[in-house]
Amino acid sequence: MGRREGVRRAAVVIGGLTLSALVLAAGAYGLLRAYLSPDDPEGGGAVAAGAQAVRRITVPEGLRLDEALRRISKQAGVPLADLRAVDSRQVGLPDYARGLEGFLFPATYEMGPGTTARGLLAAMVERFVTVADRLDLEERAARMDLTPLEAVTVASIVQAEPGRPADYPKIARVIYNRLGRDLPLRIDSTALYALGKRTSRLSPGETRVGSPYNTYTRRGLPPGPISNPGVRALHAALHPAKGDWYWFVTTNPAHRITKFTDKESEFVRYREELNENLGTN
Repeated sequence: MGRREGVRRAAVVIGGLTLSALVLAAGAYGLLRAYLSPDDPEGGGAVAAGAQAVRRITVPEGLRLDEALRRISKQAGVPLADLRAVDSRQVGLPDYARGLEGFLFPATYEMGPGTTARGLLAAMVERFVTVADRLDLEERAARMDLTPLEAVTVASIVQAEPGRPADYPKIARVIYNRLGRDLPLRIDSTALYALGKRTSRLSPGETRVGSPYNTYTRRGLPPGPISNPGVRALHAALHPAKGDWYWFVTTNPAHRITKFTDKESEFVRYREELNENLGTN
């Protein structure tokens, strides 16, 4: 896929690590964090690059589109209106993408002088395409009887849940197990996306929000991604764990402890444990 205008000026910082190291090696997580989480937690710092300043932009995993655009605007000094006005058809999106949601790859980027809003977003999409190619996303999705967009959507749900990266393949397996039995996914992060909220708990009324993204009320996957997933979530969606789980609950969000089960009685108990940890019982 050809590069769009301005892409050459927005070079991705992540380099020197093979994809296999990122997703398979035991020490990969620490290495990846060193690249994705620089010392400046807000990013956006100016660094020397020859005679001109280069601005560093860090986009963490799991942000929704508007959250990502707001962060980019703050760090890059680009008006939010300019970022929102970028025509998604002009940034090199894969043919199967319906928009930018899910395809702004989370990483650290360097923005040189003169980089446009379109050029910056195109660099992020280009990075997604590179990672997707290395993961053989389209081929792997086809083997699993998924469209590429469905695979990215699963990855975005996996990323949006509060579990640890080691839990991602299990979360993906729960999604596929429930889809295989035509059961509603009933996943909180999808309803929260529909509501435009960030919280640890949904009220009964909120689980009934009318939206195609609400998997409490609609069977199947949402119509598209609900966050921008990183490499580990994408890998998990394409390489789910083996298991018979149909439920999972992050019983301790503060410590990201997630429990999995194939028994509804245990699921109910895990939900009670979550409520106790949230102090809502």
